[in-house]
Amino acid sequence: MPTTHAEDSHWHPGEDGSLFDRLRRSLSLPALPPIASQILKMCRNEEADIEKLADLMSQDPAVVARLLQIANSSYYGGTRHTVTNIAQAITLLGMNAVSSLALSFCFYRLCQDMNHPEHVGMDHAKFWRRSIIASIAGRTLGHWCKLPDPELVFIGALLQDIGLLALNEVAPEVTRTLTMDAKDNHTQLQRFEKQYFGCDHAKMGSWIAESWQLPEEFQNAISASHQPDVSHECTEEQKAIMSCVALSGLLADLWCRHAETEEAVYEAVLAAKEWLEFSADDVLAIINQIPEGLSEIASFFQVHIGSTAEIERPLHVATTILAPRLIHETQPESA
Repeated sequence: MPTTHAEDSHWHPGEDGSLFDRLRRSLSLPALPPIASQILKMCRNEEADIEKLADLMSQDPAVVARLLQIANSSYYGGTRHTVTNIAQAITLLGMNAVSSLALSFCFYRLCQDMNHPEHVGMDHAKFWRRSIIASIAGRTLGHWCKLPDPELVFIGALLQDIGLLALNEVAPEVTRTLTMDAKDNHTQLQRFEKQYFGCDHAKMGSWIAESWQLPEEFQNAISASHQPDVSHECTEEQKAIMSCVALSGLLADLWCRHAETEEAVYEAVLAAKEWLEFSADDVLAIINQIPEGLSEIASFFQVHIGSTAEIERPLHVATTILAPRLIHETQPESA
């Protein structure tokens, strides 16, 4: 079993009851904001209309400002006329897209409240960078798979690592050490978490989603974000959502595992084939679509994704590895 510097930490598995009990005692988990809960309920109500949803979102000026910003962006709108109110944004983008953006901003603020300066734990900038890239990858995958609502994958992908925030609350020193020792490799991080905590951040994230009373689709997607569990009874659509969320994290790693981009490409291709029966050509096409929305979403969350060169580098690596034309050109000519 791998060893890490976390062995020197002040917390070890099994101390003071279960991890979940320790979390409940050490953290008053922030409640889901009322506006987020109401948006969720309204979106699941087939009779909800644009005016009611617009009125609800208009109660939060910060949400309004961010939504108008994104609605007027080239990625989401590209409209010739300036969008000046939420009702226009909903008409332009659709209820599902606007709702997912509003919810994601609520989650972002909520999770920021869990970032305590006195903690020496995980790197929140890295956390949100990966989450944002995964959310764009998730939406891209949702469209590629022709899912009825790609926004479900967008939110699921954005929230798939929220369990890290909870683990960081329980034992920030351990979490910091594990993330450093894993060197941005989420598979390795998952192994370390199971070794020291007895569970991984996917399971913890699902628990948080349940405590927030998020729809079951999100709970399942977060729980299966490292390895889609499609063995139990679920619909083809549910399987696809879980697989898309899990794959979104691996695709995000192309931009996050700086020293192992090639390895990240191969892992994503293998997972895409196993979980969704994608070809290498499919994966390459999806990878090339991801940067299109990164700058807009990063601006939405006020998170720095990287320079143009840093954003484009994974595309070049993936193309070199996967593009049939380039592979063919590198093969020696037959005698």
